[in-house]
Amino acid sequence: MINKTRMSRRIEMKTDPKLRNLIILLKKQKKAFWLRIAQLLARPKSKTAEVNFEKLNKMTSANETVIVPGKLLGTGKLEHPLTIAVFSVSNKAKNEKNAKLISIEQLLKNNLQGKNIKIII
Repeated sequence: MINKTRMSRRIEMKTDPKLRNLIILLKKQKKAFWLRIAQLLARPKSKTAEVNFEKLNKMTSANETVIVPGKLLGTGKLEHPLTIAVFSVSNKAKNEKNAKLISIEQLLKNNLQGKNIKIII
C-alpha cells in the first residue's frame, strides 16, 4: 500500500478529471476499505486492473457485490447475477444480462461502511 502523500502525487499525474475526483472523494472517507480502493485507482495506467467475466465467474457466487477498481472487459460469460461497481466498462460488457453495473460513486453512497463487498483485481 502507498501512503497518502505518494497517492497525492499520483493523483496530480492523472489526466482524467473524473478519475481524479473519484480518487479524492474516496481518499476523504474515514474507512480503510475506501482508502484501499483509492490506492488501487491511483496506480499507474500500466498496472490498472482489467477484469473479465470469466474471472468474476470463478471468484464470486450469486448475488454478491463486487468492485473492480479499473476496467471491466466483456470476455467470457457471467453465469450468476452480480452487482458490479466499476470505474470503466467495455462496450461488450455493458450488454451482459446477469451483471448489474453501477459506478463506484453509487456504491459509496449506498454502502459507506464498505461491508460485504469483494475487491476483484
